Amino acid sequence: MKNQFKIRFFILSLSSLFCFPLNLWAQTPKTIAILPFEIIAAKDLSYIQSGAFQMLHSRLLWKDHITIIDKNQMQSHLDTASSKDSDTIIKKIADATGCDFVLAGSITSFADAFSIDSKIYDIKNKQYLSFSEQSKTLDDVIPKINLIAAKINKKVFQRQTAVYENLVKEEKEKIEQMRRQNPENLMPVFPQGEQEEKTPIWKIWKYL
Repeated sequence: MKNQFKIRFFILSLSSLFCFPLNLWAQTPKTIAILPFEIIAAKDLSYIQSGAFQMLHSRLLWKDHITIIDKNQMQSHLDTASSKDSDTIIKKIADATGCDFVLAGSITSFADAFSIDSKIYDIKNKQYLSFSEQSKTLDDVIPKINLIAAKINKKVFQRQTAVYENLVKEEKEKIEQMRRQNPENLMPVFPQGEQEEKTPIWKIWKYL
């Protein structure tokens, strides 16, 4: 009986020895530094810049998977940056914080509309993905950033969200409506969100 107990204890101990590193690796969260979005507009839109950060922070934060670099810590590194070159700044933030990803972007105002452009940089693999949205009104800028966050979650971190699911559904409905109006267009067309999911196209980060 004692020998059987010792054998079972040995097997459990051995299995724990092999499983522990795997569990530790699986639970190690990735880290993201979210840079303040550059505002290109004639009037002060600093509150939009702040709102963009808050939206991205809340949507990308993922318990046990994704952590966000503290805003004040990151800002201190930005304040001491000797260069305004975007590649140099991203490299500096990555080195200073040890983050896995850096998210940067801009919000450009033109003719009362807004273009939201962003890039998420994979530091280890020296590559990046681009995401963009267009907003017809100022009030719609933050909701559009919410869509960008949903696409980043899905494409970069394989995280399915309700926002992304709704995006794909809406795109499919638009395509079906277009087909009904133009029945001659029978070629299959993938909605934008679904296409992003199936065909991720990473670009090489030029800072090598």
